[in-house]
Amino acid sequence: MAHGGKEDLGILLRFLRYTKEGMYAPIEESSLSYARLKEETNFVELCEEEYYYNVS
Repeated sequence: MAHGGKEDLGILLRFLRYTKEGMYAPIEESSLSYARLKEETNFVELCEEEYYYNVS
């Protein structure tokens, strides 16, 4: 479920306001230096070579 930028900001601000008012658990100071990043993965299709191994 994707949201728009302004809607995402509104949700985040509402969560922070509710947290400040004590409706959620307090935010740990040590976690404030971290940020969520969107992960993007690019798959590159390559021609795979076949390898055969033999143990004698």
